[in-house]
Amino acid sequence: MNHQQQAQQSPAYIVADANDSIDGDSPPEELDQEEGEEKGTRCVPDFQFSLVESEYDETLAFPDSVTILSNVGDKPVLVQRKDTDDDDDEEEGAGAAPGQLAEIPYTSIYGPSVKFNSFQRKVFIPGAEIQVRIIENERSVTTHLLNPNLYTIELTHGPYVWTIKRRYKHFNSLHQQLSFFRTSLNIPFPMRSHKEKRATIKKAAIQMADEVRLKSMHQTQTQTTICETTYKVQCNGDAAVCNAVAVASTSSSPLAQLGIMGRKKKKKRKLPRFPNRPESLITVEALPMRIKQLEDYLYNLLNISLYRNHHETLNFVEVSNVSFVSDLGIKGKEGAIMKRTGSTRPGQAGCNFFGCFQQKCCVRCSFFCSDVLYGKWRNRWFFVKETCFGYIRPTDGVIRSVILFDQGFDVSTGIYQTGMRKGLQVLTNNRHIILKCWTRRKCKEWMQYLKKTANTYARDFTYPNPHMSYAPVRSGIQASWHVDGSAYMGAIANALEEAKEEIFIADWWLSPEIYMKRPAVDGDYWRLDKILHRRASQGIKIFVLLYKEVEMALGINSYYSKQRLSHENIKVLRHPDHARAGVFFWAHHEKIVVVDQTYAFIGGLDLCYGRWDDYRHRLTDLGSISTASASGSTRRLGGFFSKDDTDSAFGSRKSSRKDNTNLNIDLQQKEQLSASFAEAQFEEVELRTLSPGEKLVIPELLSPSGGEPIALEGMKLNTPEMERKNVLEKITTTAMRRGKDLVSRLTMTEQERAAAGDKSPDVLKDPKQLVFTIDEVEKGRLGGLEDPTPFQTQILNDYYGQAKYWFGKDYSNFILKDWMNLDAPLVDIIDRSTTPRMPWHDVGVCLVGAAARDVARHFIQRWNAVKLEKMRDNPNFPYLMPKSYQNIKLNPNITLKRQNRVSCQLLRSASSWSCGFIEQDLVEQSIHDAYIQTITKAQHFIYIENQFFITMQLGATGAYGNVRNQIGETLFKRIVRAYKERKTFRVFVIIPLLPGFEGDVGGSTGIAVRAITHWNYASISRGRTAILTRLQEIGIKDPGEYISFHSLRTHSQLNNTPITELIYVHSKLLIADDRVVICGSANINDRSMIGKRDSEIAAIITDDEFEDGRMNGKKYPSGVFAGRLRKFLFKEHLGLLDPDAERMPIDVTDPVIDQFWNGMWRRTSTRNTEIYEEVFKCLPTDKVKSYVDLRKYQEEPPLCKSDPEMAMKRVTNIQGFLVNLPLDFLNKEVLTPPGASKEGLIPTAVWT
Repeated sequence: MNHQQQAQQSPAYIVADANDSIDGDSPPEELDQEEGEEKGTRCVPDFQFSLVESEYDETLAFPDSVTILSNVGDKPVLVQRKDTDDDDDEEEGAGAAPGQLAEIPYTSIYGPSVKFNSFQRKVFIPGAEIQVRIIENERSVTTHLLNPNLYTIELTHGPYVWTIKRRYKHFNSLHQQLSFFRTSLNIPFPMRSHKEKRATIKKAAIQMADEVRLKSMHQTQTQTTICETTYKVQCNGDAAVCNAVAVASTSSSPLAQLGIMGRKKKKKRKLPRFPNRPESLITVEALPMRIKQLEDYLYNLLNISLYRNHHETLNFVEVSNVSFVSDLGIKGKEGAIMKRTGSTRPGQAGCNFFGCFQQKCCVRCSFFCSDVLYGKWRNRWFFVKETCFGYIRPTDGVIRSVILFDQGFDVSTGIYQTGMRKGLQVLTNNRHIILKCWTRRKCKEWMQYLKKTANTYARDFTYPNPHMSYAPVRSGIQASWHVDGSAYMGAIANALEEAKEEIFIADWWLSPEIYMKRPAVDGDYWRLDKILHRRASQGIKIFVLLYKEVEMALGINSYYSKQRLSHENIKVLRHPDHARAGVFFWAHHEKIVVVDQTYAFIGGLDLCYGRWDDYRHRLTDLGSISTASASGSTRRLGGFFSKDDTDSAFGSRKSSRKDNTNLNIDLQQKEQLSASFAEAQFEEVELRTLSPGEKLVIPELLSPSGGEPIALEGMKLNTPEMERKNVLEKITTTAMRRGKDLVSRLTMTEQERAAAGDKSPDVLKDPKQLVFTIDEVEKGRLGGLEDPTPFQTQILNDYYGQAKYWFGKDYSNFILKDWMNLDAPLVDIIDRSTTPRMPWHDVGVCLVGAAARDVARHFIQRWNAVKLEKMRDNPNFPYLMPKSYQNIKLNPNITLKRQNRVSCQLLRSASSWSCGFIEQDLVEQSIHDAYIQTITKAQHFIYIENQFFITMQLGATGAYGNVRNQIGETLFKRIVRAYKERKTFRVFVIIPLLPGFEGDVGGSTGIAVRAITHWNYASISRGRTAILTRLQEIGIKDPGEYISFHSLRTHSQLNNTPITELIYVHSKLLIADDRVVICGSANINDRSMIGKRDSEIAAIITDDEFEDGRMNGKKYPSGVFAGRLRKFLFKEHLGLLDPDAERMPIDVTDPVIDQFWNGMWRRTSTRNTEIYEEVFKCLPTDKVKSYVDLRKYQEEPPLCKSDPEMAMKRVTNIQGFLVNLPLDFLNKEVLTPPGASKEGLIPTAVWT
């Protein structure tokens, strides 16, 4: 064995030189540094003890002038003299501001793990003293003859207070362990590696002493000098870092000559004197003295860092790396314990022959296999925090489990439950673990503390909550709503930018290349992947949960998203693994963003393609180029520049990055940029314009030969990142080549252009992509062009413009063409010059404080379940821990618009496959229950926006009986009640005109579209189970007086031609009485509502603040949050958000009164529907009741083609986006999938 191996296997203790020792005449109580020196070669002096030597053991005596200098690996490297004015060691107080205690940051739980017997563990708060007080004593001389006293010790460290129970034998055991450790410091280890380390460190200390001595000569005031220098020590070829510290001392050695002048008297430190007299000899009268002795011993011991940080001391006082972490709440109870392996789930607890003998064996037999044959016991460090508990593996310090308190929590002990007298069984909805304690007393203490925590700190999660939710109702919560993707994504981007510690993201689909703020006047600064990578590189921990799709059914390519987000601080997990989990039809449908567990965003918006939109719901985005006329006006030509330097609400960062920002000019295809530029007309939009130096937009990826996109057929969805074609490299190469072409054309003289046949001054006849800065444009410096001619300057100065909103795949119309080739994000999937995009309407909310912690708790539960299932032994994917609900700190840099004070409760749909519940039958459907209760209690109106409306009569037979949610049934009963009571009650329902599936609704490709349409109409108007049919059957002649179904549609122009497209309603929203809002990710169908299928999250928000309103003509206290959200949505749908002086004012305050219900809402919707059908002949429509009618209807030319001028006049009468849902569309046809089709082979539950 070589010397290096010996050094690794031996205690690496290197001590100070013998000349640094302490005078041996120091009194036993304390050591005075200023006594004379003792001559000799001892590292630690031989203290001469007083006459009470037999009463106390002072082997742990340690001079104040000696301390650990540094560590290499897990052991002390050097013991060095040091001055300090405090009892506590100086290094422990480093980092604390004057008058303020430091704290251990929350992010330390994600730091490198350190094994428990290492001296590198830093578990205490810097600068905080540890107070010791024995507050109680239990004496029992019958059961514990030798150690009759059980002491309850209260420890205080900073703001943390906890108690431990110890007997004298535990003190004695600790003392013996530390004495052995103390003695080992005196033993020289004659290995060559130790000698080399000692020589190197001493040489470094001497050199440092000389530097300090020279520096002290120039100081006018004498003071103690502390010098810290880092040296790299070479030990047998291995580099070790030694932090050499030299401190003032009275010794004559070089280490002791630093700052020798002017040292002030140092406070003396008490020694840890251990009382030797056995407990059995201590009488009751002597107990107060014994308590005082033990208090002093432990207090003095804990104020010497060498002993305080020893792993035996840490175990004695029950502290670990998670004890004093900021934001984790109370310290809680901790301690060493034994855990049985294979007890994660009941099925792993042992061999019971598939449950056949589970109830047919005696208790001992049932645990025989677990304990003896199959189970193994491991040492674990168990901890309990406010709302969770878990355990750490001491051998490497890795957190092996974090378990949340929930309503399934139970703890028990005894032979019947565990098969052992000292066994402990802990159950939650997610975990089942068996623990074994050293004594029955310990077992009882653990059980009592777990129950106490569950009934106090964690009672919000262990006791039943309204709607049977996992979370309680939170009062005084700050909340804000965000309509459409522009506001929602902008708010998320701001929050991500200000994150301090961690970010949680859960999505059904995540597209890394989407822009969170638009137009992209800052280039890719606000692109999602850039934001996340930027924050990750700044130390923020980011955790992402993605739905792992079935690739044959969906093309969202979550693998690509995972690869694009690759970073050491970004952890991405996809779930489920379909074959192993047996989950093929259900999805993780939540949309969650949580920042620092304090700000949470939920709703219907995934951070993916097609979702960003605003209240204008634009149909086109050509990125028009504008050229300035002599009068200063502009003509829209097909590009996108403007010299307006105004900074509007598009999230522009007037940053210091202007010197390096690039301008990427995307020029249109050749046929779009002809000589007739001035005749082209495009939709007028208000876009953020640019000033010189600002970065702008991303070019489209064009083929080298023309304007057609490059077909990246070689890209496979699951091809590893490094093997894929580098799209960005193609863009750069193409742009550089085309930029050189432009430069060569610009540098041609007039004669050369004439000879080349270029008679037009327009250099853009052959449109390509250009990459240059605006500063370069204005200076004429393109590729080294320094002296532009007046002609060149005129061209370069005339072209400026405006940014695109939707790049590449983000410009989409998924009914016409679904997404594909997502690993080529800049390639369009539809021709934007001929096809309008599909506008997107959605709603999300932001919750602050305790409610955000509840959202984070759901994410943590899901993450930990996936971690346990897929990454159990991978330390790179840590378990997450919930923060404390006490003293929540808000980030002053994160400000949200329209914040209101509300009461809020988090809801969800969760089951065993989605949240890791042990019991297969355990389901949470609190969203469904909240919908039912809110509808039942509504007094005036219900407003619903949803992607689907699939809900049948309770007790329906046949295929309709498979639909189990009761939302439609509850609406029906509530309307019937209003009808019988002769009270006004309105139900507004807005859903999409067509489902969001690719295909022609009347053609062979539209089977999926028709399937969803069938179930929507079966719930609304077709068949005996439909709500309108049932209302008519009970005598309501016009159900439209109570419930009305609508959709959204818009129109625009493309290439001088009127166009129209439906607005896809994707929001999942319910508003009741302007007081209650339910917003989240859950659709109105069984997939989202019954809990066993898709996983969902939502919040029910009740107003705490009110303002004057009206309801059915009477004064009414309208909730600020719910009422203003409803009014904003009404104004958006009715086209009232943009000011119009010619339009008559419309009051949306009272949604129930007949003047609004019939006179405004339904009348506007009907009028808009009629105009759309007249001008565009759009589908769906009530005029088409069969496929024959459909063909005839499509053969008739629409007004927009037969008389465009008249069509333009007619569309001016359209107000807003509201249209009727065509309830008679294809009502004579069977819309269910044919049995022989692939859609027909899918279970009905997939559609419902």
